[in-house]
Amino acid sequence: MLAGEVAVGLIIGFATQLLFTAVQVAGQTIGFQMGFAIVNVMDPVTNSQVSVTAQFENIMALMIFLAISGHHWLIFASAKSFELIPLLGFAPSNGLVEMMITLTGNVFVMALKIGAPIMATLFLLNVALGLVARTVPQMNVFIVGFPLQIGTGLLMIGVTAPIFFYLFRDSMLNLYANVITLMRLM
Repeated sequence: MLAGEVAVGLIIGFATQLLFTAVQVAGQTIGFQMGFAIVNVMDPVTNSQVSVTAQFENIMALMIFLAISGHHWLIFASAKSFELIPLLGFAPSNGLVEMMITLTGNVFVMALKIGAPIMATLFLLNVALGLVARTVPQMNVFIVGFPLQIGTGLLMIGVTAPIFFYLFRDSMLNLYANVITLMRLM
């Protein structure tokens, strides 16, 4: 019975962690495109090495989470769990598993939404550098390309920051509804 109560908390925490995982996947992909694949830092939350851009995006997401009172939503969801699921009343269903799989799949969708503008810009920059390397063989594109990719990537992170804010905020609003749905399926 105690395991069921722990499972309720773990499922709520897992659903919330998926949101931050999506941000980290987006940051990892952006960092790889920028050329930061080898520059990693230690993430104290996950105890693993992540890209610098992934850590930056994760910290931005955490600041947005706190700014829009996401922590209050989680406390409210924990209190709501006692109303929706009586004590020692945890009974998993097939719908719960399907919902968890759907939420896990949405990680990649959100990561793509966050990283797509930056990845597309960096891809077009790589195509342009490839054309320059082909037309002007005397120019060393590697010397010019690395700082140009980093600068363009950082510029695009700054330009797309408002888009990131709105995507993350909307995902937080959806998270609350998803957590309530998960609790109803328990």
